[in-house]
Amino acid sequence: MRHFPSVVLLAALLAPALARAQLMLPGALQGSPSTAGTQSPGAAPGQPKAAGLKPPSEETIVGHELSRDGFAGIIAFQRGSGNGLEIARLLIAGEEISRPGEQCQVEVVAGTPIQTRFAGRPNGVSHYEVEIETCPFSLDVLEGAVLVTRTPKTCDFRAADCRVDPAGLWGPPGNAIGPDQTKQLERERGRVESAMLAQFHALLKSAGKDKEAIKQIASEQAGFSSEREVICRNYLREDFHGFCGLRITQARALALQTAFEDRTKAKAKPARTRAKLKPDPDPAIQSKAKSE
Repeated sequence: MRHFPSVVLLAALLAPALARAQLMLPGALQGSPSTAGTQSPGAAPGQPKAAGLKPPSEETIVGHELSRDGFAGIIAFQRGSGNGLEIARLLIAGEEISRPGEQCQVEVVAGTPIQTRFAGRPNGVSHYEVEIETCPFSLDVLEGAVLVTRTPKTCDFRAADCRVDPAGLWGPPGNAIGPDQTKQLERERGRVESAMLAQFHALLKSAGKDKEAIKQIASEQAGFSSEREVICRNYLREDFHGFCGLRITQARALALQTAFEDRTKAKAKPARTRAKLKPDPDPAIQSKAKSE
C-alpha cells in the first residue's frame, strides 16, 4: 500500500465558506421544520407523547481514535477554545488516482487542529461541518462514533495521487470490540429497537388523518433497514458485535423524536396564532355593560 505519511495542507485550505451537503441520518424525514436544540413541547391532551431521548455527548468521541468502518483511516477529536470541537488528527484512506485499486492514504495536517462548526441538531444529534477546501464534509455525533457525509463522496488529493472517501461511520476498531462489550451492545440493542418503534408509532399517530404524511412516515421507516445495511455492511466484524447497526438505530430513534417534536410544535402554532388574532373587547362596550 502506498502511504503518504504527511501531506501537509496549509491553514489557507480551511475555507471560510464552502458549499456543504446537509447530512440526513438514515430515514430522517425530509421537509420537517427544524427545531434544533429545543426541548419537546408538551403534547396536547389526547395526543401521543414520545419518551424523551437525549443526544449523544461529544465526550464519547473526544480523546479516542476512530476509524471509518472500524479499520480505515483515523479521526481523533479534542476540545478547543470555548469548549468547541476540534479534529486533532485526520488520516483518510483511498485509492491512487493514477492506479485505481491501489490503496493509499493521506494524513491531513493544517499546522493546527482543524476547526469544526456546530450546526445545531436538525435530526436530533449534534451536527458539525468541517471546512477543508480540498475535502469539506459534515459529521453527526453518535455514541462513541461519528457519521460522516459529503457530496460528492470522494475527494482528490492530487499532490498525493490519492482519491479518498471519508463518508461512512467512523467508530472504534472492529477487532477491538471483545465478547464483554458485545454482550453489552446486545443488551442495549433491545432497548434501542423498542425506543425507535415507540418514536415511530408516536410520529405516525401524530399525523392523524393526513394520508400524505402517513405515507411518507411509513415509507421512511420501511426503507430504514436497507439504509442501515448499506452504511454498516463494511464495518469490520459487524456480524459479530453489531456496533454500527446499533449506533445507526439510535440515530434513527432520535431523528424520529425530532420529527415528532417538530410536528407537535407546528400544530400548536396555528392555535396560538388564532388566539392572538382574536380582537380584545371594546373598552367602551365593556364599560357600558358594567354600568347597566
